[in-house]
Order: sequence, then C-alpha cells, then structure tokens
Amino acid sequence: MITQLESDFKSLQRMIPHSESKYATHYLHRYPAKFLPHFPRIFIKHFLSGNKNELILDPMCGSGTTLVESCLADKKCIGIEIDPTGHLIAQVATTPLNINITRKYATKLISRIESGLKYNIHKRIPLPSEHEFPNASLWFRKDVLREIIFIKELLNNSKLNENCRNFFKLSLSSIIRDISNADPRDIFPQRDQSVLVRERKNVILEFKKSLDRNLIYVEDFSRRLNGNHSCKVIHGDARQTGLKGNSVDFVFTSPPYAYAMDYARINQLNTLILFMNNEELKEHRKKYVGTDRVSDCFINNNGDYAGFEFARKAIEDVHNQNKRYGVCLYKYFSDMHKITKEIYRVLKPDSYLVYVVGNSTINRTKFYTDEVFKGMCKNVGFEIKLTLERKYYAYRLTRKRNAHSNTIKKDVFIVAKKN
Repeated sequence: MITQLESDFKSLQRMIPHSESKYATHYLHRYPAKFLPHFPRIFIKHFLSGNKNELILDPMCGSGTTLVESCLADKKCIGIEIDPTGHLIAQVATTPLNINITRKYATKLISRIESGLKYNIHKRIPLPSEHEFPNASLWFRKDVLREIIFIKELLNNSKLNENCRNFFKLSLSSIIRDISNADPRDIFPQRDQSVLVRERKNVILEFKKSLDRNLIYVEDFSRRLNGNHSCKVIHGDARQTGLKGNSVDFVFTSPPYAYAMDYARINQLNTLILFMNNEELKEHRKKYVGTDRVSDCFINNNGDYAGFEFARKAIEDVHNQNKRYGVCLYKYFSDMHKITKEIYRVLKPDSYLVYVVGNSTINRTKFYTDEVFKGMCKNVGFEIKLTLERKYYAYRLTRKRNAHSNTIKKDVFIVAKKN
C-alpha cells in the first residue's frame, strides 16, 4: 500500500493547472490556503476500501476540499470548522440541490431585490454602528452596504429551506470582497492607498453572476455523486469533536499555518455583515488555532510543554527574539497537541491520519513545523509510516508578507497510523 502510494504521489510533482481542480464545488468561494483536491483523492484511494460505510473526518475542514472529495468517492464524511465563512462554504459545497427548483427560487429572489431597490426600501435600513462594525464606511460605500444588508435580510426572512438559503447566502458572501473598497490583490482586507474608494459595482448584477456561476458548480457536484450522500459539517472546535471513540476510519486534514493565516481577519468583512458583530467576533477569534489574538502565557524553563517537549528550544528561541511570535507559536502547538490527541481518540485501530503541513520562517527564523507534528503524533501513540513532500509551484502570499516572515515553500504530508 505504502509503496504504491509513493508511486502515485509522484504524479503530483508538477505544476497542476487550475483547470484540473476547477470541478464540482471546489471553487464556490474565495478561501485562503486551499490545497489541491488531488491530495485527499490519492490518499482516500489508498487508505480506504470499497466499503461505503467508512467514515472520513476532516477536523479543520476549511472550505471543505477533503469533504467534497470524500463525497465524490462515495464515502461518509464529517467536517468541523470554527470559521463561520469556511463552515458555510463547506456546507454548501457538500450539499446537492435540485437545480431547476433552485433556479426558480433565484429568479423570484432577484425579482424581490429589484423591486425593493426600485422603491428604495433598502434606504430605510440603518447602517451598522461603529460598535457593531468598526470603520464600515471606509470598507464600503454606504449605498452598497445597505444593498448587501437588504439582500441578507430578505434571505433571513424568506421561507426557503435551509439548503437553499445557505446557497444564496454563500453566493452573497462570495461578492462582498469584490464590491468593497478592499484591494483585491491582498489576502487580508487592506485598502490601496492610491485608490481608497474603488469603482462602484452593481450589487444586483454581481449577485446574479455569483448565483449563475455557483449553480453550475453545484449542478456539477450533484451530477458526480455516485450513491447515497452522507456528509455532516459542524461549526465547532477540532479540540473537542464530540465524536465517539474508535468511530472514524480515516483523517485527512491541513491545520492552519502557525502565525501565517489569520482566518478571522481574512474573512472579517463577510463575518461582520453575515454572521456576528465586532464584539462577538473578538471573542470568537480567540478560539481559532493559529491566531495571533492570544494573551501572554508563561514561556520559560517552567512552561508546560507536555506533549511537545521536543519543541521547547525552538519555540523559546523564537520567543527570545520576539515575545509575541513565541507566545503565538507556543499556543499553536499546545492547541495542535490537543487536536492530535482527539484525532487519536476518535480513529479506529489500524487506521490512518494524514497531516498536510508547511515549514515556514517565523521572524526570519526557520521553523521545522513537520518535525514538531511528527513528535506530537508519536507522543499520543501514532506510528509515523511515511513522510512525503511536494514543493509549491506558485505563491499566493503578497510580497510584503513574504519579505516579513512566513514563507511556505512546500507541503509536507505526514502519514501516521494508530496501532
């Protein structure tokens, strides 16, 4: 099995064109650090049999790439995601719809939106307060923000079933960055100092285009399904899955990078409009793994490194150079150790975990994340069976962030077995 996997993995050692990944629902919505669907597909093929009752778990599922591939392989799957935007994307990406009915709903919805805008109903909508959405007027033209909120409230008050409502909500979410004043070239919302207010976009037109595009993706996903569809996406915490012990057949997941991708900040415009206000987001983002929103903690010779003692020196070296980075790194591995223990608990004996991680530079210091992950896996009882690597053939991080820190140059696949 392992030998054949290594052989098949060689097919990934190339520049893979976008066209090979743009199928089913893999590109419903912008989401950072998405991995290629080829990755879970190859490992599912090698580590699972033809039993349709086998269960795949991705406890940090992001936008649901592993889940989509699990569905297409006719496997049951569960995804867990703490970020509300990622959770919504994964939900919609794994939910087949009756396309003809959904198109009829879309036509009625657009008609209601056009009627509301024609009679200026949206102008009666109050803008969020500074407490609810700080600097909203900097990120959006006031009329654009009112139109977005108007569409959101129409959806929330509609009698649509949950699956359809989620689909429309996702299609609205997917245009928010594009119709804002944020610079489209940046992962994090930032304004271009030379163009502080971008050209005014037609909200209805952009929403229509998003609906049409996403209907094609969902139709393709629905058509590709082979049998009974069974996927559950939980808005929750990978540290406490709530799943029964020894219940999962395979885990394939890509943890967030250590101090490289602040998903709460990346998706904050969507979150503050569609999901929660700023005070709620402040509290929620503290729960993210890999966030830099952490309070100071005790890092010295008396610190609690249980489960990742082997990483003490490297973390403290970073901490000595930059206290904040060191604290974030410590918290990251503390959380990831808890998640690794939880994965071990829910996996069946003789089943496999695959971690996809990236080594990075933190404060211009090379940090071998994969070695720490392998150490954590061994600590909780896993046996490391294989380590595979695939270099990046393109970079998405902006020049500024690459020069500052956190340059990821390859994916490392850690294959661990629960004996």
